[in-house]
Amino acid sequence: MSTPGTLDRDEIGTFALTCLIGVAALGLPFLVALARVLAVGLRSKTEGPTGVVVVFGKRLVDDRPDRDYRARLETAARLTTGSSDRILILGGRTGGARVTEAEAGAQLLRDIPGSDQWRIVLEQTSRDTLTNLRNVRELLAENASREPLTLISNRYHLARVGQMASSLGLSHRLCAAEDVATALRPSSLHRWLMEGFYVAWFATGKAWARLTRNHRMLARVT
Repeated sequence: MSTPGTLDRDEIGTFALTCLIGVAALGLPFLVALARVLAVGLRSKTEGPTGVVVVFGKRLVDDRPDRDYRARLETAARLTTGSSDRILILGGRTGGARVTEAEAGAQLLRDIPGSDQWRIVLEQTSRDTLTNLRNVRELLAENASREPLTLISNRYHLARVGQMASSLGLSHRLCAAEDVATALRPSSLHRWLMEGFYVAWFATGKAWARLTRNHRMLARVT
């Protein structure tokens, strides 16, 4: 789902429905979703087989990756063993940035010694996680690729990444960008809480689309 403030009609409706259900159920859906966010985020590994390495972009600060985004890129660099691996960096232009998230990330990777051997591919039109993954699926289809995906993001983001990737039918594994201690720093608490809401929102929206047989909505999330 998009972030509030850039919502279309379907998203506004499901956003309101998610809030209504959450209030009526005394917050239980949000607690369940938060538990899932924590469980997935904290148990995900920082290593493993690669295939196509996918790095999720993040809003830039002064046109440069922030600490969380740098951690994602550094993890991708560590996992990439040679020219046989592809690094797919996602993210269009957001906020007041003069460059796309993907281009800023690629520039950071190009500064790493040996990066000239890597195959770096940019996806520069998406502005949210769901569109990130839909565009990945299209790129893979265009290239007839069936390689497994290693989806790299910060631990607080991984549950939503996995939820949406599964909904879109993408074969994947999740890879955490940072260690657990770093992920649980107090300054990240609000991000874990927000992700709990986003996970609940996506689940509610998908269930509502199926219940109402809204093919337009279903086409976006499956």
